[in-house]
Amino acid sequence: MFERFRKDEAAGFELSIYLPHDYGKVRERYPVVYVQDDGNVVRSGFNYIDHLVMTKRLPKMIFVGVKPHNRNDDYTPWPARALLPGQPDFGGGAGHYLRALAEQIKPHVDAAYPTRPEPENTGIAGCSFGGLVSAYAYYRYPELFGKIAMISASFWYEGFLAFMRETPVPDGLHCIYMYVGELEGIYKPNIQREMVERTKEASALLLAKGFPQDRLKFETDANGTHDAFFFTQRFMNAMLWLFGHKEQDGAAGGEKGEKS
Repeated sequence: MFERFRKDEAAGFELSIYLPHDYGKVRERYPVVYVQDDGNVVRSGFNYIDHLVMTKRLPKMIFVGVKPHNRNDDYTPWPARALLPGQPDFGGGAGHYLRALAEQIKPHVDAAYPTRPEPENTGIAGCSFGGLVSAYAYYRYPELFGKIAMISASFWYEGFLAFMRETPVPDGLHCIYMYVGELEGIYKPNIQREMVERTKEASALLLAKGFPQDRLKFETDANGTHDAFFFTQRFMNAMLWLFGHKEQDGAAGGEKGEKS
């Protein structure tokens, strides 16, 4: 049987490679999206991705799921105290993780698979802490990742909004998709209850710093909670916005919400 999913490894990280339906049957090169948390949202919605490709709403693509060693370390940009007593502190190892992604994982994928390696054909995506590290990648490696999906990204993380205020928007023709559900964090007893407010502030900061409005898509959902049910839907919207036809926005379901 034709192999659609492959396990791979680079820089000590386990990779899950999701290949187009006709991979190996035709000679083509494909855009690539690097997806945090082992590509769980790709696995959850792969049949729908196939539908979007078959109906010509998305191009054929390769998705690379990267499995973290410890997401509280790999996905946090600097150390911070734990939010709850008795929980481990956040390690702040995103710099090391992104260096491995940029200098070893992406070169390995580009050498082993028929990719389109240019930034306009390379995306990075993630949800929650995976969205936070994807946002950080935009600032750290703008020359590599031209399309960024920040889905329910943890903009509540200590110091991240201050980092965005102090850091210039990188040069380049980047496109960014952002999403947050209006119910995210509302029952939390800590800073996570500011999830929605801080995500909206992050979107406003990008525009205030000069990011082009027509290259930023910001969606919300009045019923959205912080879980895989909404993450997968909005990942599909992100792929449509970043790689597909703009007129198909919102096709994965749910409310369109705000648009920046």
